[in-house]
Amino acid sequence: MDKIEKKRNRHTMSCGIARLLAFSLAVCFAFLFFVLPVSADVGQFPIELPPIEEVVCASYYVYDITKGEVVLEMDPDKRIYPASMTKIMTVVLALEYLDTDSYVTVNQTAMDATTPNSTMMGLSVDEEIMVRELLYGAMLPSGNDAANVLGESVAQTLRDRGQTPASAAGEEQKSLLVEFVDLMNRKAGDLGLANTHFMNTNGLHHDEHYTTARDLAVLFEHALQYDEFRTVINTPTHVYKATNKHTFDGWAIGRNTNYLLNDPWILGADSKVAKVVGGKTGTTIVAGTGMALFAVNKNGDEMISIVCGIPYDSANRQTTYVATVLNTGATICFDADPIVRIEGNVMNHRPYNAPAGLGPEIPEATEPAEPTETEPGTEPTEQTEPTTAISTDPGGESDGFDLITYLRENVIVAILGGLAILFIIAIVLLVIIPSVVRKKRRKRRNTSGFQGIRRI
Repeated sequence: MDKIEKKRNRHTMSCGIARLLAFSLAVCFAFLFFVLPVSADVGQFPIELPPIEEVVCASYYVYDITKGEVVLEMDPDKRIYPASMTKIMTVVLALEYLDTDSYVTVNQTAMDATTPNSTMMGLSVDEEIMVRELLYGAMLPSGNDAANVLGESVAQTLRDRGQTPASAAGEEQKSLLVEFVDLMNRKAGDLGLANTHFMNTNGLHHDEHYTTARDLAVLFEHALQYDEFRTVINTPTHVYKATNKHTFDGWAIGRNTNYLLNDPWILGADSKVAKVVGGKTGTTIVAGTGMALFAVNKNGDEMISIVCGIPYDSANRQTTYVATVLNTGATICFDADPIVRIEGNVMNHRPYNAPAGLGPEIPEATEPAEPTETEPGTEPTEQTEPTTAISTDPGGESDGFDLITYLRENVIVAILGGLAILFIIAIVLLVIIPSVVRKKRRKRRNTSGFQGIRRI
């Protein structure tokens, strides 16, 4: 009986230890699961960008808004066809004259002014749609239908207000789209765009529809004064709400044609670009392809980069050419002011799509530390490398140590820490606990002997 009971006790203890070990393993793996980033290697190879000398285009222009300086340029005043970069002007006028929460109706004339092979938002005649949705439809998938509806809506608003210039005596009233194009050209004049002329709302080719890289930069900078414009160009995708013609939410998804917005890693880990905010692409067979882009340098300077006239048969080089021009301009800016004011790299500031308050936290810009004054008669020591400013809060207290963030950023340390915890648990379960149990058994047996009880 004594042997059977011993076996039963050993079996019970083994099962208990096994259960405890399994539980400990589960706890460890759960710890690692929540600490380590949930991601998968999709097998993307690093991208080698061409040098600036190999960028083939009609013109480019990089402008530092913060300092008000031209950083980099090539033929910035050469006449080019803007293609869908035209929609920057269309959206600017819509933001100036329309309530973005109001609804407008899609007219047949707006749909007729598109071409069968042009990019579209997907509207239908007599569709009642919010102006804000049209902004996304024009800027993300570059919908020519959305641009035309915006143009007609602005022109109709001006007619209703009595602000449309009167037609000459005996002259037939212009169409809404023609009136809007007139407004586009008046706005170009107001902005000083001396080398710009528009013929339509969307950028479909016309020999008299032209601009320059420098003029586009001026127009783009003007557009950036509207917060809603910045929001739209920073949006990777937009899910459209239901309308009277498309009766369910999500009837289409507008996807941004600016691939640097979705894949800013193309710029490289050592890029001096901190944020790609957004922009507008433009492509036709005659115009070729190009992009107007807004980004922020690591030293905190806001930058506009305009690239125009990449040959149509090289349109697949658009993203890498624009990335090269942007990187080159950012490097020049940073070399002139080598202080890191925005922490992290371009991937830390990647845009996301979520309702307000539901997105991830993004590192905030930090102010550089004040330089210390040198004593009279002493020369400042030469700084071999730029120093990174340390972020401080208004109260002067440094942020507490965030273990979870540290472990996420140091995967190897997290793994080794998890394995160490697992090893300690195993030692406790397999060595210490059995030893304690054996000591207790011996003590019980000794105590039983003193009481004169003999086990059979």
